[in-house]
Amino acid sequence: MVEWFPMPMSRMGILLVSSTLAFASACTSEDLASDSDASSQPQDANPGAADAAVNRVDGGLTTPDATVASGCSPDALQLIALVNDYRAENALAAIPASTSLCTVGDAHVDDLITNAPDAQSSCNMHSWSDQGAWSPCCYTSDHAQAQCMWDKPRELTAYTGNGYENAAGGGGTITPAQALNLWKNSSGHNAVLLNQGIWANQDWKALGAGLRDGRAVLWFGSAVDPAQQ
Repeated sequence: MVEWFPMPMSRMGILLVSSTLAFASACTSEDLASDSDASSQPQDANPGAADAAVNRVDGGLTTPDATVASGCSPDALQLIALVNDYRAENALAAIPASTSLCTVGDAHVDDLITNAPDAQSSCNMHSWSDQGAWSPCCYTSDHAQAQCMWDKPRELTAYTGNGYENAAGGGGTITPAQALNLWKNSSGHNAVLLNQGIWANQDWKALGAGLRDGRAVLWFGSAVDPAQQ
């Protein structure tokens, strides 16, 4: 199920898609199922670095600008590359990889795994615990805590814009390809990936990711990451 929440008028009426995508361990892409939550970031906001510029990731061709970002893990860069390959298939420009948004993504994944802020009743995967250098929140399906998501890049990094998150999670493991496949098959998440519908006027200028131990997140931003300038 896909959930929507309205942004304030000052946010130009844009909406954010929120949904948790759950899957069983050792499953194929055909076994992956979706329900109604979402995800965020973790405690250790210092992801592993991927130093070299790459033009090919997991069989997908990407431009160097779309993949080079110190502070993004190899899995994060692979997921970003797959997103950009998918966008290229749909005649859309690549989104530059963002060191800052990878930091946010890794932090949220770590928090979800270590502190399980989404384990509380009614709290979904966009929730953040009180065990890190960020504002905690129980993110609920009515999106009353939307600001908690938007603010995370500013709380954790020098990024000045809002952050918007897609997430997939469950038991076992998740690969970049499995995560992307889940989002592609959710109409709301797919619209974010391809700038469709209410997202058509968004010009994504930064993309970060984090994935580990069965959790995967994508963070989108329309501001340029100062870490890449």
